[in-house]
Amino acid sequence: MQTQASLAPHEERAVVAVDAVLAAAQLAGPQALRVLRVVGERLPALSDERAAAFERVRIRSLGVEDELRNREGGGISDAEFARRLGLGSRETIRSYRGRGAIFAWEKGARNLRYPAWQIHRQALLPGLADVLAILRKMGTSPLGIIDYFLSASDELDGARPLDLLRRNRIEDVTAHARRHGAIGA
Repeated sequence: MQTQASLAPHEERAVVAVDAVLAAAQLAGPQALRVLRVVGERLPALSDERAAAFERVRIRSLGVEDELRNREGGGISDAEFARRLGLGSRETIRSYRGRGAIFAWEKGARNLRYPAWQIHRQALLPGLADVLAILRKMGTSPLGIIDYFLSASDELDGARPLDLLRRNRIEDVTAHARRHGAIGA
């Protein structure tokens, strides 16, 4: 087994034990990462509070990217995206992406995945292009864009921007996106 950090013998034994527990519980991938994150958050704080804070951030980030990407239908290929929109051509999807009407993230070399939630009732999500333009202008990464749309906001009465766009509340979301960028959140 190869580890990223050099571990002391007792730490390596702990890794082997945790691997065995995860295997016995038949946990792997995102489920295992979720469990490890919860366990890590329950550990007592280190004496060095800055080091403890850093480690807690690292623990919380375990698997978060995959969890975000897999929510609300996950990522789909351009061919599947076109099919769900009732289009015959993947080129149309690529054109939409080029114009900024939709977005994708890279999954390996030359492989893009499109969040399925960009489609609503067999059409592009209302207001999506407007909000994407605001977020892109601020330099928001694809993962940041996903997080923005799928995270509830107190400013939106606990709703997610995605939910409001599904209800055609485009102005509420674009105003929120502008405020979101202005505070750097």
